[in-house]
Amino acid sequence: MKISHKLLVSFVGISLLTNVVGAVAIAQSQKIAQTLAIAEAEHVAQVVATSIAHDAYYHQKSISIESSDELQHYTNLLHDLQKRDIVVVNRQKLILADAVPENVGTIFNHDQGNEIQQTIQDGKVRTFLEKSVDYPQGIKLIVVTLKGEQNQVDGAVILEWSSLYDNAIAQARPTMIAIALTSLGCVILALILGFHISSSIAKPLQLVTEVAQQVTQESNFDLQAPVSTKDETGVLATAFNNLIERVKTLLAEKEQRSTQLQEALTELHNTQLQLIQTEKMSSLGQLVAGVAHEINNPVNFIHGNITHLDRYTQDLLKLVQVYQAHYPNPPQTLQATLDEVEFDFLSEDAMKVLQSIKVGTERIREIVLSLRNFSRLDESEFKAVDLHEGIESTLLILQHRLKGRPQSQGIKVIKDYSELPLVECYPGQLNQVFMNLLTNAIDVLEEYAQQPQPCKISISTQLTADNRVQIGIADNGLGIPEAVRGRIFDPFFTTKPIGKGTGLGLFISYQIITQKHHGKIWCDSKISEGVKIVVEIPVHQPKTTPS
Repeated sequence: MKISHKLLVSFVGISLLTNVVGAVAIAQSQKIAQTLAIAEAEHVAQVVATSIAHDAYYHQKSISIESSDELQHYTNLLHDLQKRDIVVVNRQKLILADAVPENVGTIFNHDQGNEIQQTIQDGKVRTFLEKSVDYPQGIKLIVVTLKGEQNQVDGAVILEWSSLYDNAIAQARPTMIAIALTSLGCVILALILGFHISSSIAKPLQLVTEVAQQVTQESNFDLQAPVSTKDETGVLATAFNNLIERVKTLLAEKEQRSTQLQEALTELHNTQLQLIQTEKMSSLGQLVAGVAHEINNPVNFIHGNITHLDRYTQDLLKLVQVYQAHYPNPPQTLQATLDEVEFDFLSEDAMKVLQSIKVGTERIREIVLSLRNFSRLDESEFKAVDLHEGIESTLLILQHRLKGRPQSQGIKVIKDYSELPLVECYPGQLNQVFMNLLTNAIDVLEEYAQQPQPCKISISTQLTADNRVQIGIADNGLGIPEAVRGRIFDPFFTTKPIGKGTGLGLFISYQIITQKHHGKIWCDSKISEGVKIVVEIPVHQPKTTPS
């Protein structure tokens, strides 16, 4: 709560307290007036009851319905003298005399709480309110006992005292008005004082506070608090302005140093990541190149000799066939040997075996060629290459992970290749991107290998109208939530379990595509429908001016 509000609330509280005291004083005055009116009414009622009892004793008559005429006459005299209603009832609440003669002989039943009967029984004075059609607001009545000559209770006298109460209130009203006006004046005075003090003290403080909040929220250190006085609040505003200037200077120095440090840290961080990934892929490329080279030599030796072996085998079979033509009936020992080796089957199957060996060596040579293509990680210049070769060589490296295993089903690769021109790029680095994207897709499908639908990876390529190549790699896994999708290219961010991913693959791929190849990479995903990563690079890289 603001200081001005606190001051106003304090003065309003004081004024309200004064008002409450005034209200209590008014209520107390009203209560005193009522008490005095009741005391006077009780005195008058006792006098009336004593007068009626004395008159009955003086004329030696009992107080009963038979003597109601004399009692009525006496009651009328008292009514004229007191200028108020008087009712006399017996012990059964039968009206013996009344200022309204028509009520004589009827039962008085206007006391809702049966106050008359209780007063007759215990002799205590009671007041009650009589309501009727003529007096909907009610008439205040007081009841006292009526005693005979032997001090026995013969009935009760009911006296109206509303006029006494009205007179007492009328007499107290000037005092209550004075109290009310005094309380109202105190409230107004307190509000005026509170507003004045709030304006002179709290308002300058509030202006300084507002400037402080604005400086904090907007970080705008060009703001200054207004200095309107030379008192303590003015000194405070001046000191606060000096503090803002000092903080502004310190923040400028800190921001400059932080910027320099952040740039250096970012450059160092990116360099470390590049070194880690480059070393990793370089080691993989060297290993693949070494294996390809070691396999290539014996395979070439085998493949080169298959032709000679095929010709030699055919010559030997031809020679045996010529012997058989010239010697249709060979010696029994030679015939037994021919039957033992199953020459007819051997001559037919030998050619099939040689053909199978030839196909196998051709397949090994293709694999070696793909390995050599993938291992081009140290090429530092742009080259125009067939991207499909890089994709195929990467798939060959990952072939063992695509095959089915006892605990999981295999992954089917669906290819939708368009006719593409040769693309200028860093071949080894693009192979690294393909490896990262395909590895991520395989990891996702292996994690959810128990799903009922077959696991699939779709690879598509196309040439756009603006001469750019798009490569899309999609899986049919569970997809990536919207909240996570925007962070997948951040360094060290990964959705894989601990120990299965470093969060560097997509980050390095993003840098290779955007920085090295002036391209774009983005992710499309729907929950339960899988993830699709799209890579787009230009066919011809922009020419850079040497520095």
